[in-house]
Amino acid sequence: MLRWIALFTLLANALLFLWYSIQVAPVADKASAAVDIDTLRLVSEINPKSLAWLQGDVETSSCVEFDGFGSWVKASAVKRFVYEQGFTSEIDQVRVNGERNHRVVVMLPPQLNERMKVIDYLARTEKRELDDMLDFEYAITGFKDRHAAEKKLTQLKGAKIKARIEFDPVNQLRFKVRVFEYIDRKLSNEIKEVVVESYSVEKNEKKVCQRVASLRPTE
Repeated sequence: MLRWIALFTLLANALLFLWYSIQVAPVADKASAAVDIDTLRLVSEINPKSLAWLQGDVETSSCVEFDGFGSWVKASAVKRFVYEQGFTSEIDQVRVNGERNHRVVVMLPPQLNERMKVIDYLARTEKRELDDMLDFEYAITGFKDRHAAEKKLTQLKGAKIKARIEFDPVNQLRFKVRVFEYIDRKLSNEIKEVVVESYSVEKNEKKVCQRVASLRPTE
């Protein structure tokens, strides 16, 4: 009796497995059919340009750099202004060696007659008292920048007075705004003039720059 029960159990299991195999096979066939064989390609068949996105979307374009901003606030104002004109930009900051407290040092001659001529000249042009010029050198201060000091130095040399420029060296943090142009639209001279005149730009120049591809701002 036990032998028949065992045989019946084995037969039932075989029938159950056969039924399950019949039900699963169509599902697997449908899943395989969902794959479009025509879309499968070897790596060697793919255009390398189509894989550029794997390295990051970097594009090359012309750009205009406005340099010489003394504060992040001014650089940010320019960045906002050019964005309103339809251009994207970025801000760079660098440390540069600068100058401040420019002064023109006049070397008074040792000969009494020549010395008095120079002192008289400085008393007239600089509106200073003679007591301020009793030493062998006299410093003219109050210049806005090097250009103003050089202008005074040229004036003194024209009067045959020996002098030199001195200043205090300083390490300054400066900011640069890089404005990216488009193939079909360049930064106009009018926009450049507004930036240069309104934000005290030291220099601006056109370059070729690289940037991460981005959406063009709406105008």
